Amino acid sequence: MAYERTRYHEIPGLDGVGVVRHAGAPPTTARHAHRSVCVGAVLAGSRRVEAPGGSCEAGAGQVLIVPAGLSHSCPDAGESEYVMVSLAPACFEAAGLIPRLPSDRPVVADDPTRLGDVLRLADLAGSGASSLERQAALLAVMEPLCRGGEPSAAGAGIAECPGADRIAEVRRRLESACAEDVHLEALAALAGCSPCRLNRMFARAVGMPPHEYQILQRVRLAKACIRRGAGLAESAAEAGFSDQSHMTRCFHRIMGMTPGVFAAGVRAPKKS
Repeated sequence: MAYERTRYHEIPGLDGVGVVRHAGAPPTTARHAHRSVCVGAVLAGSRRVEAPGGSCEAGAGQVLIVPAGLSHSCPDAGESEYVMVSLAPACFEAAGLIPRLPSDRPVVADDPTRLGDVLRLADLAGSGASSLERQAALLAVMEPLCRGGEPSAAGAGIAECPGADRIAEVRRRLESACAEDVHLEALAALAGCSPCRLNRMFARAVGMPPHEYQILQRVRLAKACIRRGAGLAESAAEAGFSDQSHMTRCFHRIMGMTPGVFAAGVRAPKKS
């Protein structure tokens, strides 16, 4: 690795989530601690962390987890490339989750799914993802840190499992307001449960999580707009997509064709 760089950015709509991308030698070897839980995807080389309870080394393809408040150092283990996501305590509190991590040492997870979840969350900063997409990506990273996502004490007074009628109400909300930037917390309040619980129960009842269901409704609305003669850019805006390219990506993923192909078929002269 012949170059070194460090970049930092935050993800719009996700307060308390920061992303560091680094390539090269460790940016610092000084002992320090973070107020946030840090979850890193190692892409090349290795990252070594030393803490009072023990040290560990995460190699390419592994996930490194540093608990909040843990005093640690990152000695030089050679050049590496990684993506580190920091999750403030407020992120867990808002989702009704409590991190279940060792207090004296870091953790290494050898799990391709978790690695992909970290990278997916980090990549949302520059995308046209909706609030529901961002929050779902955040939950995917947080839940494994919480031993299955037990509800926090703050969420103990709300229903653990929303009934079919509550799920149906959330479903109607997503259908009637699919173009709006709906937040998972608002849907959870409608269902009377934590955001984490709603995400699971909705997926179990409907077959997909809320953010995927919202995208499906947006594609359906875009199809209706195209059928009535609206242009592609106009259809994207009316259906709630951030722009036409965002609509095209989602449309193609669900329909197996681009909006342009669909529009051409709809507007083609009908054979007698």
